[in-house]
This record gives sequence, C-alpha cells and structure tokens, in this order.
Amino acid sequence: MPYNYKYNFLLLLFLITYQVFGQKPNVHHWTTKDGLPHNFIYNLLEEDDKIWIGTDDGMCTFNGKNFKTYSTKDGLQSPFIIGFNKNDADSVYIFSWKGGIHVYNQESDSIHTYPHLQTPGANKLHKGIVHKGRVYGWQWTKGYVTDEKNKRGDTIIPYTKQKNGKTELFISVNKGLPSYMLDIDKFIPFSLTLYQDKVLAMGRDSQGFRVIEGTKLTDNFFEKTLGKEYISCAYPSKDGGLLVGCKGKILKVSDNGTILQTYPIGEECFVSNIYDLQNGDIVYSINESLHHQVSYYVKKDNSRRINLDKYIQSKSSNSSIMVDSNDRLWISTQGDGLFMVNNLDFNYIGIEELSIPHILSINQENDSSLLFSTTNQVIEYNLDNRNTYERYKNIRVYINKINNRVLYTSDDGTFFENKDSLDISYSTFVGRNYSGIWFSEEDTLKIFEDNMKLKRAFHKFPEGKITQPKIVNAIISDTTVWVATKGALSLYDHDKNTKLTKRKVWVDEFTSGERIQDILFDNENNCIWIATNYNLHQLVLGDLDASIKVVDQMNNIRCTKLFIDHLGQLWVGTSEGLIVLRNNKVIRRFNISSGLISNYITTIFESSNHQLWIGTYQGIMSMPNSIPCKSIVPPTVKWSAPIFYSHSKFSSVKIPLESDVLSEMESLILQYKISEDAEWIEFQYTDLLNINKSTPGEYQLLLRGKTIGSDWSEPSVATLIIKGYFWEHILFKIGSLVILIIGISYYSYSRIKTEKGKSDELQEILDSKNKAEKKLQIVRKEIAQDFHDEMGNKLASITVLADLASMKLKGKDADTEKILNRIESQSKSLYNGTRDFIWSIDAKNDVLGIVFDHIKDFGDEFFEELQIRFHAQKEVSDKIERLILPHSWSLQLIFIFKEAMTNIAKYAQPKHVHFSLTQQADTITISIKDDGNGFDKATTNYGNGIQNMHSRTKKMKKSHISVESQPGIGTTVSVTFNKNLEQLP
Repeated sequence: MPYNYKYNFLLLLFLITYQVFGQKPNVHHWTTKDGLPHNFIYNLLEEDDKIWIGTDDGMCTFNGKNFKTYSTKDGLQSPFIIGFNKNDADSVYIFSWKGGIHVYNQESDSIHTYPHLQTPGANKLHKGIVHKGRVYGWQWTKGYVTDEKNKRGDTIIPYTKQKNGKTELFISVNKGLPSYMLDIDKFIPFSLTLYQDKVLAMGRDSQGFRVIEGTKLTDNFFEKTLGKEYISCAYPSKDGGLLVGCKGKILKVSDNGTILQTYPIGEECFVSNIYDLQNGDIVYSINESLHHQVSYYVKKDNSRRINLDKYIQSKSSNSSIMVDSNDRLWISTQGDGLFMVNNLDFNYIGIEELSIPHILSINQENDSSLLFSTTNQVIEYNLDNRNTYERYKNIRVYINKINNRVLYTSDDGTFFENKDSLDISYSTFVGRNYSGIWFSEEDTLKIFEDNMKLKRAFHKFPEGKITQPKIVNAIISDTTVWVATKGALSLYDHDKNTKLTKRKVWVDEFTSGERIQDILFDNENNCIWIATNYNLHQLVLGDLDASIKVVDQMNNIRCTKLFIDHLGQLWVGTSEGLIVLRNNKVIRRFNISSGLISNYITTIFESSNHQLWIGTYQGIMSMPNSIPCKSIVPPTVKWSAPIFYSHSKFSSVKIPLESDVLSEMESLILQYKISEDAEWIEFQYTDLLNINKSTPGEYQLLLRGKTIGSDWSEPSVATLIIKGYFWEHILFKIGSLVILIIGISYYSYSRIKTEKGKSDELQEILDSKNKAEKKLQIVRKEIAQDFHDEMGNKLASITVLADLASMKLKGKDADTEKILNRIESQSKSLYNGTRDFIWSIDAKNDVLGIVFDHIKDFGDEFFEELQIRFHAQKEVSDKIERLILPHSWSLQLIFIFKEAMTNIAKYAQPKHVHFSLTQQADTITISIKDDGNGFDKATTNYGNGIQNMHSRTKKMKKSHISVESQPGIGTTVSVTFNKNLEQLP
C-alpha cells in the first residue's frame, strides 16, 4: 500500500473505532439513560460506599454500577430533593423543597418523616446539619431549627445591623421582620457549617462567623483574623483547618485561626461550595450571579486554575460539587446529569489536537519544552503554559537527544535541529561508551564518533525462531553489548578495539510465535527485563546459566514498552494499559477506566519535572510521578445474606450479592467459588448470581472482586444449604405411602367415631345461635328504620312548622318569634343527636372501619367551619378494619370523640388535629390529638365532658380511655382495646 494511502487509511480507522475526544478519559458522565431519575441534580453526599444524589424527581444512590431510586412512592413528601446530612446513628437526613425533612433508615432501607419535620418552616430548605440532637436547615434567606428531643421546630430569619464597628449577623425566631430589614438583594446567602464541634452561621452580607446554639447566636469565631471578612461558606479541610469562602477570595485557615494561604477569585463573586484534596489542591464553586454557578480546580500553590464546567464540557450550569474519600471530584448539573472526574492531574493531548494521534517517540528539549512525534508531525509542548505548537509536519521521525542536541531520524535521513545531517536513517539512539555513540538501524548497530562521523557498523545478529533480523533494542556498556532481535536475545563482550565477541544467545526460552518488543537494563535489581508479545521475562545477571523466567502475574500479556523512572519503578506498556512493578512485584495497573487515553501503549518518558508521559495510538497524556505508586482500595463485594437455601429439585440457585465500586468501575472483575479448595470462577457484574448446583449438601460460598488498579478484596463468605428429598428408593416411597394411608385411615375412623356425637350437639347449638343473631340483626334494622321514619319525620315536621310560624310572626310578636326560633334550634339539635343513635342501631354499622369513617366525616365538616386543619389516618390491616364490634360500642365511640372534638373547638385553639386508627401487636388504638393550648392535669378539674367519656368507656367492657395533656403542647384522647375483644393487660 502506498505511504500516503496507508496513513490516510489509519486516520480513517482511528476516527471510526475511537470515540472522538468530546469527553476526556478521566471524565465519567451519567444521565437518565444510565438510570438517574432526573438530569437536574441539586446536591450530593458520600455515605456507606455510595453516592447519594438529590434530583428533581426523587433521590437515588449510586454504587458505581447501578442507581437505586427513591420517590414519593417510597415515602418522600416531595420529589425535589435539595440536600443531605447524616447524624451519629448513621441515619441520613433528607432536605426537600415543599416536602419538609425526611429521615432515611439504612437498616430498614426506608424513608420516614414526622410532624415536627413537616411544619411550614421546614418546608423549603436547601441544606442541613445534624448536631447534638438538633437539625439545622437553611436556604438563602431563612433557616429552621428543630430539637429532636422535644420534637419542636423554630423558624429563624437572619438579618444584619451595624454593631462593634462592623455589619453583624442577628436572627429573629418565629417572628416576621419589617420589609426594610429583609433586603432580598443581599448578595451573600445565609449559610451554616460545622467545625470544631460548633455550628457556625454566616452570610446575608454580614462580617465574620457567629456561633449558633439552637435558636441563639452566642460567640464570634476566629474574630481576630476573620471578623471583618464577608463570608459566604466554609468547610473543614483534610488537615484539620478550615477553608473559608469570602467575597472575592478563599482563605485557608489553621485550626487556631491563622490564615495560611489566600486564593483570589472574582472581586464581586462569592463562594458557594469548597473542598480540598489529599494533596492540598482545592475545588470550589462561585456564584457569578444568584442563578449562575461556575466551579474551579486550583493547585495548592495557586499555579494553575481549571474551569471545571469547560473541563467536563457540560451542556448545563453545575449545581453542586463534592470531593469523595478517594479524591474523586463529583459534579452535579442543572439538566446534564452527573459527572465524575478522576485524577485531574492527568493531562491529555488527543485526536482533537493531532491529525494522526499515533505517538512514536517522546523527548525533552529543555526545562520548558517537550517534543513528541506522531506518524506525520513533530509537536512541541510548553511545560509552563501547556500549549502545543507544530514544529514539523508531513514527516515521520523518531526524536533522540545526544549531547543536549535534538536529533530526528526518519526514512529519508537523520538531522539535528540546525539541519546538520547524519549518515543514518530511521534509527534509535541506544547508548554510548568509550567507543562512541551507538544507534540501531533496522538490522544494524552503528557507532559514531563525537563529531558524528560513522566509526563502525555490525550486522547479522541472531534471529531465533523469527525470521526477521530487525533489531528491537540494544543495551550498551563499556564491556558488554546486549542485542535483542524479534526472536533472540544475545550477549556480546566488547573490547577497546570495538570488537564484539558473542558470549551467549537465548532463543529456546521463547515460545513459538513469541516476539521480543523491548529490553531494559535494571541496575537496582541487577537484571535484564525482556518484554514480548506474550509475557514479561526477567534475566538475573551474575549467573548466565540461569534461565529467563516469566515474571509472576505478567504472563499472557502483550507487552509493548519498558521504562524505569527516577523512583526505580518499572513501567510496562502493554496493549491493555500500563503496569507498574517495584521489587519484582506488580504494584498497580492502569487502563482507560483509570484515566488512560488509550489502552495501547507505544512509548513512555519521564520529564525533568517528574511527569510521566505516555504515548498511545490515540494521543499522548501525562500523570504526576513524584511519589511511588500504590494500589487503590479494593471494591466492596459481599453476599447479601450469610445463609442461602435451595432444593435439589432446582437445577440452579440464584444468589443475591452487593457491590460498591466507585473507583475504576468499568474494570470491575468478580469471582466466586464453592468451597475453599475449588477454583475461582470469573463472572460478569450482576446483582443476582446464577450458580448451577443441585446436589444436596452444605457448601461454603466465597466471593471477591478487584479493579484494574486494586488488589483482590477480602473474600465474602456465605453458606449455601441445598436440601434433598428424604427418599432415595422406590420401595421406600411406596412403603411410606402405604403406612401413611393406613395410619390416616385408622386415625380418621377413630376420631370420627369419637367426635360424631359431640359434633352433632355442637352443630345444633351453633345453628340456634346463628338464627338468634340473624333475628337480632333484622330486629335492629327494623327498629332503626322505624325509629328513623317515625321520629325523624316528626322532628323534621316540627322544625318546618316552627320555621313557617316564625316567618309569619316575623316583626309582629317578638316574644313568640323567639320561642319559635328556640323550638326550631332544639328540634334540629335533637334530630342530629338522634341520627347518631339511629345510625348505631343498624347492625351493619358495627364494623370498626365504618365507625372510624363516620367519626372522620363529622370531624372533616366540623373543623372545616372552624378553619382548623383536620388529618385522619388508618394504619391497620384490612382484617382489623373489618372487625365487628359489640352492638353498643359504635354509639359510645361516636359520643366519646364528638365530645373530644367539641372540647378542642371550645378550649384548645389548635392549628392541627390528628385523628388516627392504629394497631400495635394485639392492641387497637383510636386517638385524637391536637397541638393546641393543653392543660395541667394536676391542677385542672375535669368537667362533665371528660367524665362522660370515662363513663361511656366503662360501658365498653374490656376497653380503656386515656387523656394526656401538656400546657403549650396539646391534648391526646385515646381509646384502646384488644383486637380479640379480650381484657387488656
């Protein structure tokens, strides 16, 4: 294939097979297509190896593989989840918009809320803090504090005024403020943070911190250094200090209040989120306006600032940022889902900047300039400003550096930067010794003098099993020369006369088809590393009779390049990523899930600033290399229960498992085995593992996981018990069946004979009882109908006649008119009271649920006229709701709770009344509760109303009434009885 067509074809292949760099390899992106409930996200929390995500349509948790969603169907009172926090008991508090505060219980995986968390003050909150039994929630202009002990909540409204020579923050509790004190144009919103066991309040254009305890502002905090600062947010740093976002700047403060560093931001901007990383770098968000937020990443020495919105190339403004325990950066957006950035120190130059991104070689020209070549370009990269410049185009070269001069070698010749040429083509510098400067060119080693004149050339090196004599690499010293061709490794002695004498050739150590890709001398470990397309080999020097050995965990790997950094670590480039070894052991692996630009490595180089540069088929990237590599934390992988059961009649069993893998999630590898001695079996990620096992017995299940950059997790152990049939032989089954039939027949005959007489007598009694009950029901129904028709009609007639008479006498006889009005009023009252009595006579109304609904309907109408909010709730099973009460109970219950409602209306002055039917174990409770004035039971004389309640309860045998009240809290009236209508304990 002609040269130009060949590389045009390669370019087309890259464009087809490679996803163009619209998104960097270290940026991960999830939307509703991946399982998010909504692409508009408000806030994030890391807890229990999961990311908690609040969205416009409920909340969800993310374990690195799956999203688990919680919606209004799961207990949320609103789908708009704005913030999270956790308490000391590992419960997660959820702050919603127009839905109040919720509590998530991790043990039961359920969401709950309570009346004191659903008040108007808790209805519109952005974020929250849980501390010392109190829940603090806030939004831009107000806050809400609730005491979990007394279940009481208070609304706090921040405002400012001049005091002590500055603008100081104050709060109003449960009271509105004049409009001139509520300046909605305040640029810095109200906010709280938790630091040194104190809740600190800030914002509303006030200066400094104030300590808040419940609803009271107490002391100033770090007043000496921060008292004059306009603070918008703060967050504890990883070293125990405090990151403080101020108007126009960010301050890093020590734990005693000393300002350690200042990061300038926009003069009129304020910080809304701020975090730091383990290496001291920080990320923060600033609000350029009340409705537009931008996030940045800043190096700890303030040498570099990255606009994260541009870095992740989000289509929407971001809403929140978070740094997790492994320094991964999570960014939520207002419409473009969720982003995660891993290793912001990684730098990429890919297909967007390069016409053909296949990297051939990398070298450093000087302290500020790096050079790398592709198959058709030479690019200069400025290490200071991170800009790239095309130095040469339409040229394929390797870049070498000799005597501080850059040398380019190509098929058309070799030349220095000043265009001085050299008699060699497309070659690689391999070393120098007293004989001169050594290059490898195809199948030849050439030696040049310092003036770059050719001194000598060597040909015909051993080929081995590969009939391709091209030299892969060579290692030059004063006394020896190592030469690797595709199929052999050769060692030569070298003398002062520039003569090579063959000492040994290694050929048979390599399998058929195995090709050497690179060799490297390791002075620290005194060995030669040999990379092939099958394995990584090691040849320990000192004993040349020793065989070449495959390195542990490095077999069946297509190696491409070898490099030793300034820390003595061996970097092995492969077709599946990068592998790091130290002391002959694999320490770390990288692939695209770790942030590599591509898995196929072509070359490796370390610059003077200890950045490791990695060339690939799809571009070039760099990563920091100032400290030794470490394995990352293994993923959390476990069985969902300690014991699982199955039966031999099933050919397989499905075992549920749980895994949390937020780091390098794409590379997750899972394995299981049955018994300690069995072989590990690899399987694809799933929540439900299918194991083909049906033999009865008890088995030990082991499960483990790893990612490309971690070790294996500690195996999770569970027990699988497969139960088999208790019979094994056909005779046993037949015999057992015969014995069973005989036994059942004999027993049945005996029981029938013995009990027949008793059954007949009992049946007669039951028949008589049923007939009596049916007659009683008919009589009660007829009485109810007759009573209703007769007395109801008469009372209605009296009411109508009194009304007509009153109309005729209106304005004529005032005294008679008053008497008629009183007759009309009393007859209506008598009619309404009689209606409940008539209703209770009918046997069909003895059902518990019907009685409750009847009282509820009265309460709805009664309290609506009084403008009191009435809430009714049933929390019993269908069976309990259909419970038949004794015939007199329905009327007594109606009178008891009507009396209670009347008392509430007269004396309580409540805002809310709660009427409920609940069950706990065998006890059923009907209660009515208000949040009104209440009273002191010890000093209050009960009137006729409460005494009537007690007397009516006595008529309901085996039931109990309680009246509980506290001044300022409210009153609760409860009637309890056993579901079986037995005596209460």
